[in-house]
Amino acid sequence: MKHKITLQEILNGDFLTRAWVKKQYRLILLICGLIFLYILSDFSAQRQHNRLTQTERELQDARFIYQTLHAELVEQTRQSSISATLRERGSSVKENTRPVIRIE
Repeated sequence: MKHKITLQEILNGDFLTRAWVKKQYRLILLICGLIFLYILSDFSAQRQHNRLTQTERELQDARFIYQTLHAELVEQTRQSSISATLRERGSSVKENTRPVIRIE
């Protein structure tokens, strides 16, 4: 004759003294252990995903900074920009108007 498990037996733990639970306690412990490992693995994967997302954001920020600095450097090193800067500073250096001669 099977006896149904009631909510009260579950809450006070009396169902754990039943014969079928005693026979299967190793299986129950194995299942609980596997569930624990699954949860632990999920937390670890989530943490790794968060780190990867943060690193991608930092990389994108660094890429934008690089592009900005590169554009500024290109602008500052143009011949016309250098000439204008020299004139503003009152330098007597003049631009070379003769073509370059290759010496062999």
